[in-house]
Amino acid sequence: LIRLEGVEGRDPGGGGNLTNKRPSCAPSPQDLSSQWKQLQDRGASSRRVDMAALFQEASSCPVCSDYLEKPMSLECGCAVCLKCINSLQKPHGEDLLCCCCSTVSQRNNIRPNRKLERLVSHIKELEPKLKKILQMNPRMRKFQVDMTLDADTANDFLLISDDLRSVRSGRIRQNRQDLAERFDVSICVLGSPRFTCGRHYWEVDVGTSTEWDLGVCRESVHRKGRIQLTTERGFWTVSLRDGSSLSANTEPLTFLFVDRKLQRVGIFLDTGMQNVSFFDAEGGSHVYTFRSVSAEEPLRPFLAPSIPPNGDQGVLSICPVMNSGTTDAPVHPGEAKQ
Repeated sequence: LIRLEGVEGRDPGGGGNLTNKRPSCAPSPQDLSSQWKQLQDRGASSRRVDMAALFQEASSCPVCSDYLEKPMSLECGCAVCLKCINSLQKPHGEDLLCCCCSTVSQRNNIRPNRKLERLVSHIKELEPKLKKILQMNPRMRKFQVDMTLDADTANDFLLISDDLRSVRSGRIRQNRQDLAERFDVSICVLGSPRFTCGRHYWEVDVGTSTEWDLGVCRESVHRKGRIQLTTERGFWTVSLRDGSSLSANTEPLTFLFVDRKLQRVGIFLDTGMQNVSFFDAEGGSHVYTFRSVSAEEPLRPFLAPSIPPNGDQGVLSICPVMNSGTTDAPVHPGEAKQ
């Protein structure tokens, strides 16, 4: 997986853009060293997957998206490759503008980060193991939920199947009741049930769709007017545009490059660890993980098929439950088995 930081947020249905800063800087080498030991000590678990994703992210340069090479620490604590330093220089000056948090650093105050350089070297050596950890764990399917679409939230241009498991965009507005919970402008729909605790997994067949948004959102998100899919507004989603542009809707966008076109997307919500992860459910590879996903209020599955271009039906289908047994699956301390 290769990650590139972008500059624009998105709304479903191809609406306007939103420019924002990246929310936080990279963890310190001390934090990474501590978690590196935990990663080596732990068995397979969602926490281990989360840490492996963290190392994959922290070892890459936010400018070139490759492994950090001769990392240089800025005054804010973020690190970039030595060769990428000049790209941060502010116009008409010598100061450097961090591309992660927009903090200004004086050039004479940046320093080589030897500890991080050694850690990146270890991570590169163990890249095959990290990739293996990040493969989708078959045990996740033990948390698969029987999900349907909530027609009362569906935008009037959406066509929902009788069994409430498939949705696509139409060209004619449906004559539906005007409800407070219905999205009136953005082309999207929520799933049921809502989640407040525990671990939950579901899969969505995106087929040949060229544009879609999938993930989770807070129960309280705005339903009226055009919405912006950002974490600050309570959306944790991954999007496809133009059939090939895949991104996580962070601020700014995190562009994602996968080995193969996604046809079935697995979504794993772990409220105990406060994260939601996306997988290629057919190939088994990890796509992206959002962290700090609070379940202080109910969370809902989120689906948005865009208006189909050139007659493409763009159907999103919730996949049937493959294995609903969870009695022998591990649970977090204090969490009841489902």
